Amino acid sequence: MYLKEIDIKEFKKTIYKEYKKYFPKKERKTYRELKRGYYNDITTIIKIIVEEQCIGFFIANHLKNNQYLQLDYFAIIQEYQNKGYGTEAIKKLKEYYKNYAGIFIEIEQIYSANTDEERKIRQRRADFYERLGFSKMNFDLELYKVIYSAYILPCKKNIFDEEEVIKEIFKIYNSILGEKSIKENCKVIKIKK
Repeated sequence: MYLKEIDIKEFKKTIYKEYKKYFPKKERKTYRELKRGYYNDITTIIKIIVEEQCIGFFIANHLKNNQYLQLDYFAIIQEYQNKGYGTEAIKKLKEYYKNYAGIFIEIEQIYSANTDEERKIRQRRADFYERLGFSKMNFDLELYKVIYSAYILPCKKNIFDEEEVIKEIFKIYNSILGEKSIKENCKVIKIKK
């Protein structure tokens, strides 16, 4: 397995259809938003390749002089799922971005699921990331009326100042979606210890 960065044109040709299939409209950025992020050197699109076949992809966001990578989207194409590729891909991603302090993700909060089935899916997702070394942070995020739990995978750093992480991640959000939109639609929810 290896990771290969691709440009926005190749993304549209080879991955965009899969992206739309795996992420519901309310959860995904528009092609225009992804394209803007790509051309502003914020968004990176990475194919996951095994035996010269694309088996999945990552879409990640980062800023120059920012210690954190925000993993926005990650999918293994259905025919390649449940074969250990997801685990291997995350390990490769961590190695690829080893000079970052950590890789940040948001997972829809388990307890806010509307159905038992959805709650189980979210729990499996959280378990998957935790098995790979992601740690749940002591805050959740409300992003566009959806509650997410925040997780971080240590790369270069093992201890994190959560206020610093929030500040750096919000810089990424502001760069992608605009400060006004983020101010109106995003907030941090502190978890009581």
